[in-house]
Amino acid sequence: MSNVDALIISELDRMLPLPSGERANWQEVVGRAAFHRGRTKSRRRLVSIAAAATVAALLVAVTTPVGAAVARGLDNFASWISGEPGQPVSPAEQQAFQQANERSWSGFAPGTALRRLIETSASGTSYTLFGFRSGDQLCLRLVASGAVSATRTRCAPLRALQTAKEPALVISVDEPFESASAPPSGADSVPEPAASFGIVSDGVTKVLLHADDGNHEALVASNAFLYVTDHTQVQVRVRSAQAIAADGASVALPLQSAPFGTIDLPLQPKGTPQGPAKVERRVSGGTIGWLDAREPRGEPLPAELLRFPELVSGSYVFGRLIQPDPESADRMGVLLTDGSLEKPSNGEPGLCTALIAGDDTGATVCGHFGRRFQSGPLDVGMTSSGAGQFSIFSGLASDDVNQIKVFLASGATVKVPLKDNVFVVRVARAAFPVRLVAYDDQQRVIDVHTYVSDGMTNPAPWRARTSVHELFRIRAGAGHTLIVRAGDTVGGVRCSSESLSDPVKGNSVDSGCSPWPLTDMPQGNPLTLLAAWERDSGNNVFLSGMVPDQVASVTVTFPDGNVGKLRLEEGLAGYLVPAAELTGRRTLLVYGAYDKSGAQIAQRGERIGG
Repeated sequence: MSNVDALIISELDRMLPLPSGERANWQEVVGRAAFHRGRTKSRRRLVSIAAAATVAALLVAVTTPVGAAVARGLDNFASWISGEPGQPVSPAEQQAFQQANERSWSGFAPGTALRRLIETSASGTSYTLFGFRSGDQLCLRLVASGAVSATRTRCAPLRALQTAKEPALVISVDEPFESASAPPSGADSVPEPAASFGIVSDGVTKVLLHADDGNHEALVASNAFLYVTDHTQVQVRVRSAQAIAADGASVALPLQSAPFGTIDLPLQPKGTPQGPAKVERRVSGGTIGWLDAREPRGEPLPAELLRFPELVSGSYVFGRLIQPDPESADRMGVLLTDGSLEKPSNGEPGLCTALIAGDDTGATVCGHFGRRFQSGPLDVGMTSSGAGQFSIFSGLASDDVNQIKVFLASGATVKVPLKDNVFVVRVARAAFPVRLVAYDDQQRVIDVHTYVSDGMTNPAPWRARTSVHELFRIRAGAGHTLIVRAGDTVGGVRCSSESLSDPVKGNSVDSGCSPWPLTDMPQGNPLTLLAAWERDSGNNVFLSGMVPDQVASVTVTFPDGNVGKLRLEEGLAGYLVPAAELTGRRTLLVYGAYDKSGAQIAQRGERIGG
């Protein structure tokens, strides 16, 4: 992280304090924010001054009443409840699945039976949707073979069917399958195959997906639905879905659209957080007794987990694998080290946690052992995939915590599995806003974490997002191009993006939506949001960023005294640093901002290269 990034983060902390219960650091928060600019496939990230900590998305659709054929009832999902949807796979397929599951340290319960649900093909690729139940998890596994070869597995908790008011459950929308085709020069991405799938009850005869490019009817069979498109256009997303009965009655299915970059995200939610909002007993500085005593709780850590780069910055001291719910494949590795990504200052051990989910491996977090419960007895992390329809809350609870509950926007309450101070629970992205509440042994509220969203929402007005268009591009040759785009200012918000194409390293995008015009710049410097990209495969360095309206022109001065003028349109700047100016390992650039009269109003330096 550069000094400029640290400055921005410091200012964000001052201007936008974390909401109650959210204690993640700004690096993590910005990664989940609605008002943010996240540069992917690049080590440098430019963060908008308007980053919002946690925002949410609740998509509640209302259509015609459900007909008798799709009236919700547990028996309608009987095949899934019993773990026998569709047809058994061949012995060879089952054996291959079991062997792969046994080899995987993040696998499902032994003996899990694979079932074949739907088969289809598109443009030289065969797609087979499998289903299985593992403990209290219902999983769909989509396997692509041929022109595209990949496997996607998504799971939902059994209670999602047991408590659903709708006759179908969306598991994933616009699940991406990367194409082997390279993007054309100057393009952010190329059309790629994508799939949407889920579970349906006996009475459902059709599932309609409403997308930006029209309505699509999914294949429905074996109590499941599948829609595959091999030509998904860039930024085309499924926005809503309907389940339809034989008599024509329909019901809307809750879902959250998959994100595209950091601009095309669902809107903020309209629901209200439920459950207790205030603590009844304040607790801080908690401990985990069994970890302090190095008691062998749970199971030994898998060797693969210790190979995570986040966990090897210090020497391994002690660790265990904890499974809070014996019926779930979700587990968490808890490790003590003699150091961490944040070096302890007083000799205390580092503490790392690694979420291990059966369908994915979640985030790894490291920090000071003694600081995990400074602000309260719950240390919470949230993982969301984008296409998948369920987020995972996980973390550590101090010894003060006796019970944890999740309160959904609908008013429903979920008891969170908690064992050996570790908790993991899955929550539908369409169920936000949610509130995690911790209780002591006397049922007093001792911690509250409120999440308005799963972090993948954008409160910017729709027209601000859809009006984004190209302003200019700067080419360096051999396929290296910086493309700068911006949209209309709507409701005081403007969306923009800066993308860098690289035929070797791939494309990087820095995009987001921010208040506009810019008024409150960190430390009052209008050049704070101007910075250099990391050097591309052609040894080029591009500059880009936003400046407020009072800046009429921007220059860059090199060590040899040469001065270049940045291209500036509608508050967005761009520039290609000539290779001849990149002298030595680190090159000092000095930016200058000038008003309409030509008077210099600001200056800032940045070292680039390396």
